Amino acid sequence: MKNKVSLIIAVYKRVDFLELIFKSLENQTFRDFQVIIAEDDCSPVVKRFVKEKEKNFPFEIKHISQEDNGFRKNILLNKAIRIADGEYLIFIDGDCILVKDHVKNAKPNVCLFGRRVMLDAKTSEMLIKAKCFKHLSFMKLLFTKTGHLESAIRFPFFISRRKTGVLGCNFSVFKDKMIKINGFDEDFTCPFFGEDTDIERRLTLIGVKLQCSKFQTIQYHLHHPTKDRDEDWKISGELYERKVKEGKSVCDNGYIKR
Repeated sequence: MKNKVSLIIAVYKRVDFLELIFKSLENQTFRDFQVIIAEDDCSPVVKRFVKEKEKNFPFEIKHISQEDNGFRKNILLNKAIRIADGEYLIFIDGDCILVKDHVKNAKPNVCLFGRRVMLDAKTSEMLIKAKCFKHLSFMKLLFTKTGHLESAIRFPFFISRRKTGVLGCNFSVFKDKMIKINGFDEDFTCPFFGEDTDIERRLTLIGVKLQCSKFQTIQYHLHHPTKDRDEDWKISGELYERKVKEGKSVCDNGYIKR
């Protein structure tokens, strides 16, 4: 990859998580990228964190924020795409660390999507306190309550046969493809579907191939409390089904309002 890459991190409050993400970025061998912190809040703590990192971090950092007013992740991600200088976009969430090999495996008409290891509460807490990754070896995780541990195994030459399952926390694609589908659909105001499944559907409609990068783009999800999302799942799922019936690859309420 010769052209700049934009890493877009969707952040909500957890600066301790963000600290670990930046620790992982320091270990990357590829250097020609910018970091866009897309914050769904206007936290002074995050603002101070960014200013501090700008002084010491070797890569360009951009920070955008919006008021915490419900689930508006897709609005935020479209804002991030607008200011992204990179031709290639990598999307992760602010509770996920260590993404590898997206750039190495990038192809013009392909959307890469990885999986994630679900760290348990104890391991996540140890990582936050240690501010390093010594607890992330496969053998150490084997004796924890970590989920999807198989996704921590690295097989860089393995090609997964999986053809669906884009996760909003771990996927990448060229910017021009996101613009062609008009970015994220801002009609989705609940989590699930809108920030990944609907993107997968519309990219496929314009001929973008999906490639699962399991065992390559390794990612670890930090444990945190979650609320009951059954109603969100229902609302988002019903909206997605309507979008499927419409059959559009380009959303109306997206990167550009139509």
